[in-house]
Amino acid sequence: MHAAGLTREATLRQLFRTQGCWHDVATYAALAPDWKRQATPAELAILDAPALAAT
Repeated sequence: MHAAGLTREATLRQLFRTQGCWHDVATYAALAPDWKRQATPAELAILDAPALAAT
């Protein structure tokens, strides 16, 4: 995940249980300024589009 430019944000402890064992899950994220440097023009268009108002 780090090689993809993501930063570890949190560890969700004992999030789910399978076959009698609890499992942790790590979450990752990228900040918009970091992500924008490697985004394609199409991705930037989506990110920079105005948000639609909920009706």
